[in-house]
Amino acid sequence: MARLWLPFFTQLAVIVCVGSKPQLQSVLNQFCAVNPDFRGCKVTSTNVGSGGTTSLGGVTSGGDGTLTCSISSRKCPELPSLCVPRDISCNVIGSAQRCSVPDGFGYSSQVLLCGDGTAVGIVCGNGSSVPVLTQLLVQCHGANLIDVYPVTELGVVSEQGKSSVGGVYRCNVRGSWEPLFGSSALRDLTRSCSNSGCGRVPQPTERLSIHRRWSWVRSIYFQGRIHCTATIVSPTAVLTAAHCLARSQVSRQPLSPTEFQVELPGPSSRVQRITVTPKVIHIHPRYSPQNGREHDLALMFFSEITSRNLPVVCIADSPNRPPPARQQVVFGLQPTAEEDPNWRTSEADWDASCRTISTRFSGSCDDQLIVHPFQFCASHTGLNVGTGSSGGPYLAEVGSGVEETWVIVGVLSHFSNQSACDQDHSVYSLVAEDSKWIKTCLFDGRCD
Repeated sequence: MARLWLPFFTQLAVIVCVGSKPQLQSVLNQFCAVNPDFRGCKVTSTNVGSGGTTSLGGVTSGGDGTLTCSISSRKCPELPSLCVPRDISCNVIGSAQRCSVPDGFGYSSQVLLCGDGTAVGIVCGNGSSVPVLTQLLVQCHGANLIDVYPVTELGVVSEQGKSSVGGVYRCNVRGSWEPLFGSSALRDLTRSCSNSGCGRVPQPTERLSIHRRWSWVRSIYFQGRIHCTATIVSPTAVLTAAHCLARSQVSRQPLSPTEFQVELPGPSSRVQRITVTPKVIHIHPRYSPQNGREHDLALMFFSEITSRNLPVVCIADSPNRPPPARQQVVFGLQPTAEEDPNWRTSEADWDASCRTISTRFSGSCDDQLIVHPFQFCASHTGLNVGTGSSGGPYLAEVGSGVEETWVIVGVLSHFSNQSACDQDHSVYSLVAEDSKWIKTCLFDGRCD
């Protein structure tokens, strides 16, 4: 099958090979056949265009290079190289009507055809908006950009950690993006891209230092000292516990972001870690500090670090307990880790209420922690979860293949290390119950 290489980033090329959509594949093949000098194009098929193929405007191009419109489209004198759908007036060509170019986390877009006839390789529109009839290829590219995956189908990312989907869209006269070739609605695709490439154990690159296996797990500093733990969930945000950032143990209002710093991966082996000051803090609107810390979740946003791409963990969507056979890990910050944070890890067992944790004595644990709605209990043998560990993740491995894929299913709310129980145990906020708020805040900016 023919393959098209399209560059979506400055330094990486992405294979587009849509085996289940021959019509779209033909479109992509012809794009490179018509634009052989386009940077990144590489058509490996030797028969592209032979016998006639479907083109970007819904046209048929014969072996002699002529352009013939299908019955549902026509040529317009303003743009003879494109067949315009018959339900769209030729008058829209060159009009002021435009569509905003999709711009967000986890995906990229490439102009396949500019609606005003601008040649490929020249900026279409003004860069942030494009003319009506413009066609885009939008692709989930992997959250941390460390790996690049082929586009093998149109649709949405239905499995966390995967990123093999994309869609083709046309700017319509209403200023919105219309899906083509059976693509999913653009909003459905781009929202699903938050699952794209996340949770993969990252490898170091020239611009990213990876000196910890769990590079998503970071520390939060308050007034210069380690205060809590957080997890990277997007290139511009970490997820932590609300009580770590609140004005007091009974307050729902956050402290000033300027009082905190977030520790992040550094750019090289010489500079393995950096700290940044958050721009804004959002505490879950239903956080209840006086009712067992229900919804004990918060997001800290910082400016995007454009020089490199941060590894991110997947956000759990299912509130179901991870299968016992799957590896599940919790983290305890070591008390000597003030300068260079270091966490010990332990495999953990999930329990809905802490009541089934084994005991030294008959009966229940004298001081077992109370689990409220939207929380779960975790036992972890031999791991001391102490100061600075609050806000840390409960991670579960959910990958379906050889590659590991990790999701954050819980955020540490409170813990006990001096229990009558055989095992130390902690209470975590259940991320999946609040994943809608987390993703809406992260990707749509609606946090209230």
